[in-house]
Amino acid sequence: MPLVIDVPTNCSTVVTSWTAPTVYVLNAAAITKPHATQHLASDLLAYSVDNAIISESHLKKKHASQHVAIDGYQLFRRGQLVRRGGGVAVYVTISKLSEVWLPQFDNSAFELMWVILQSGCREVIVGAFYHPPKPSYQPDQLLDYIERCTDALMIKSLLALVILAGDSNSLVSDDITSITGMLSIVKQPTCAASCLDKIFVNELCYDGVKVVVSTVKSDHKAIVVFSGLKPTSVTKKKACYRYRKPTPANHAAFLEHLSNVAIEVDTLYTLLDQFYPERVITVTSTDPHLLHLPSRLCFGERIAL
Repeated sequence: MPLVIDVPTNCSTVVTSWTAPTVYVLNAAAITKPHATQHLASDLLAYSVDNAIISESHLKKKHASQHVAIDGYQLFRRGQLVRRGGGVAVYVTISKLSEVWLPQFDNSAFELMWVILQSGCREVIVGAFYHPPKPSYQPDQLLDYIERCTDALMIKSLLALVILAGDSNSLVSDDITSITGMLSIVKQPTCAASCLDKIFVNELCYDGVKVVVSTVKSDHKAIVVFSGLKPTSVTKKKACYRYRKPTPANHAAFLEHLSNVAIEVDTLYTLLDQFYPERVITVTSTDPHLLHLPSRLCFGERIAL
């Protein structure tokens, strides 16, 4: 049965003040693991998420939907039938009318699912995808499938906001942009130093994109796209590290001192404290992992306590 939605008669007035839904994207590395759903629910509540797009859900037919359900959200899911792992899921707030859109040319080899929902006075089309590191298909086949889907959706809902998100792995962002006309809005790394998780939109309607550490145990970070005030990271942590800052002046004074005295092992740390006094630097969990401690020191005294 097609989705029937009553649109307000003053829609033109509503659209001018329309706010895009807050979207949360994460490669969860299995929401079937213990407490993963509860941790995910805490993230959705903390960031006031309207739609959550989960890749690598690891959901199979044996997993009942009620076991991974979250209060206040409707769950849509698509699993991988052949290999282990994979799968995508979308959580949509129950306040929004929504349904899965399945193309006539659907191909179960691709882990791509589309959900059409009504957000205020506008339709929003959410696509969740997962491109595994070693797929059973050629990347060009997936790109062709995405192009056919977006073309069909644009014919169906010309004015809809389209959001395509998930773990792309080796899939090149420019290739998706070239075939769909959608723009990639994630520029920060989401897995170590790599930007594997992507979000594509057909219009720039968001105020910001924030990469955060998820409470769900995963080697990927979560992405929150928002309009309005920037959300606060609920898992941000701080750690202080001691270090000794070498300078040419320190080296010169140290070498001059060594030339005049006999060094004993017991006095080595005393000399280090004298010529290279310890300092403290604060590093937070939101700092990129590729920015290790020695490179942080190059930014100067403003980051040292």
